[in-house]
Amino acid sequence: MGKKEKKTGNYKWLAFMLLVTFVLGLAKVWVTVERVDLAYRMERLQEENRENRELRTKLSIERNNLLSPYRLREFGREHGLSKPGDEQVRKIRN
Repeated sequence: MGKKEKKTGNYKWLAFMLLVTFVLGLAKVWVTVERVDLAYRMERLQEENRENRELRTKLSIERNNLLSPYRLREFGREHGLSKPGDEQVRKIRN
């Protein structure tokens, strides 16, 4: 093997290593960008989840308010309704 062939082999090896380094660098950048995107998406989803839980709590309070015995009694009085007789009440079993 001559000097010229040895130098060409070294350049090929160097070019190959540079290419591998470049590809690995691109892969690292891509993974980092994806990680940041996922972190932002997770943050948005957590905020949406928090807002949904708050809304659920508010709706639960509103439902309980609308179905409270006091409110139903007042609503019945306003609309001329009276207490049902025993024969009008049906009990539902779970």
